[in-house]
Amino acid sequence: REVIYTNQAELDRFRQLVANSVMATDICDKELGALRKNRWNKAFDDTIDFVEPREVEINRKATIVIEHLIQAADVAHTMQHWHIYLKWNERFFCENYQAYLDGRSSVDPSQG
Repeated sequence: REVIYTNQAELDRFRQLVANSVMATDICDKELGALRKNRWNKAFDDTIDFVEPREVEINRKATIVIEHLIQAADVAHTMQHWHIYLKWNERFFCENYQAYLDGRSSVDPSQG
């Protein structure tokens, strides 16, 4: 822990980064996707001038790049061998179906 953060502000930043990374794996949430796209544009659109500390700009860029890397890693299995694709999609279906059975989702993935 001492290597990752040395004070409360760094701990808070680390926790935010972990939470954003986990949330980045939710590719079905349109609202989160739109927020992520807006953050990307804010971080890398050179036509917009923001008056903010350099550290804030660097952290924004690092965070959004990490989120996109996590998101890419989350769906990269679809580019693997067919058997790997089937394995992970079956697990994804089971996860979604269990969420439906538990009442955490209103969509039955077995329909359609």
